[in-house]
Amino acid sequence: MTGHFDNAITLPDSVYTGNGTDTIEWGTPVDGSFTNQLSFIPSDFTDQPKGQDFVAGRLYYRNGTVFGGTGINGVDLIINTTSSDPDFTQTLPLKITIVNTPNVADPIASADFIYFTDFPDLGSFRVLEGEETYVEVITQFNSLDLVGFGAVGDPLKGFLSPSTGPNPFPAVPEPSSILGLLALGLLGMGSVFNKQRK
Repeated sequence: MTGHFDNAITLPDSVYTGNGTDTIEWGTPVDGSFTNQLSFIPSDFTDQPKGQDFVAGRLYYRNGTVFGGTGINGVDLIINTTSSDPDFTQTLPLKITIVNTPNVADPIASADFIYFTDFPDLGSFRVLEGEETYVEVITQFNSLDLVGFGAVGDPLKGFLSPSTGPNPFPAVPEPSSILGLLALGLLGMGSVFNKQRK
């Protein structure tokens, strides 16, 4: 199995290297920091059954502090498998959106993140400012299909979020609020029903 990055989505002042390789770096770092970096380290596997989840590899993400406008907004990760069995010789192209967040007092809100552009329902992988860790990429053979993110290497440095927006943990309505909305809806339906009977 191999993986490489291609087709970086750039800005007018983007600075990046590594197109066509397993590691892409971007951004002009501020003093005392470093570039952002995304690397793919493929897993070794043999005799992988079809339809069963497995770790295709690890995505390492380093979150440096860079000058605004020098980053990139996305990149493609191309995962290739080869085998003597043609069913296991596959290519999985994955578009990755990269979100470079403003750095604020809240370290969770300042975490830069990535998500699979065509699969936003899988959520995002976020890394705290100045840190580096990895997330597993889970796939399965039917063709070669993406299943989602797996375990995070160091949960003190990175985390998974159900969101692909700026708020990593969007508020969920309180159960009492949901019941209240449901009751209002039922009352409204009842009044419509009563009007129709008159």
